[in-house]
Amino acid sequence: MKNQALISALFSVAAWSQVSGPTPGYVFDAATAQLRPMRGMAGTAYLGAALIDETTAASASEDGTLALASRLGSVELVRGLDSASATRIALTQEPGAVLFAWARHDVAAVFTETKKAKIWRGVDTKTDSTVTIDLAGIAGEIRSARFDGDRLILAASDGLYVSNGGEVSRLLEAGNISSILIDGANLFVADRELGQIVMIRNYGSQAATERFAEVAEPVGMQMSRGRLLVASAESRRVDAYDVTTGARTGSIELDFLPTRMESLGSRPLALLNSRTADEPLYVLDSNDALQVYFVPAGRDQ
Repeated sequence: MKNQALISALFSVAAWSQVSGPTPGYVFDAATAQLRPMRGMAGTAYLGAALIDETTAASASEDGTLALASRLGSVELVRGLDSASATRIALTQEPGAVLFAWARHDVAAVFTETKKAKIWRGVDTKTDSTVTIDLAGIAGEIRSARFDGDRLILAASDGLYVSNGGEVSRLLEAGNISSILIDGANLFVADRELGQIVMIRNYGSQAATERFAEVAEPVGMQMSRGRLLVASAESRRVDAYDVTTGARTGSIELDFLPTRMESLGSRPLALLNSRTADEPLYVLDSNDALQVYFVPAGRDQ
């Protein structure tokens, strides 16, 4: 694969320990039900030992100081993530699957089976500022969520919805939304079935929809240095588009099947796949030229 670097620094670390070198982000591994840190720089990185385990869902804040985890119907907040003084606080009890979406230190938990959402403000210092939103008006299955700090954006099997002031309305009819990206007042929406990227301008008020690009089987998006990056499953490629003109400005070919593009922390890094028994994790670095590295994903790196 082009621009691929072999990662050779492998050694064990104890849970909750601090090691030298940066931690670009945190990875929830559904196969092992663990939240794990990615240590080191892109190209020389490895996965550290689990910080949270035995969880059905887990997600870290962008700055890596907080995390939410769900286990046995209980949603827990972890403060001081990746430190020896980490503390856990029970936030709520709700059955079924849950999706997490962060906006700095505000966070939303979307309960897809009971069709409700809860939003906590400033969870770094408090846990009593909670808003509950009824999502019963969404007929389809809720599949993904984003949160801009004010509005909750939800992709369902029958379209794209936004919750504004507790009222839920449909922005777009679509049957297979694979990715949602917030860019200021605008949204980018990837429709895998139609093979296109749609841009919704001013989605919070007078929304206007336009086709941005045609991409075969888009599975994920990320904004980096004024470029919209899109991963395509059909072409096995990541393309970069100028946000202003819509022109394709670069690309990188992949020798694996991308299944997502999930940002890691605050750096221009993104996961491109989910771990399997035969395949490591692949990470896109878009800081300058597009580069892809793989990160071994064994149980005890």
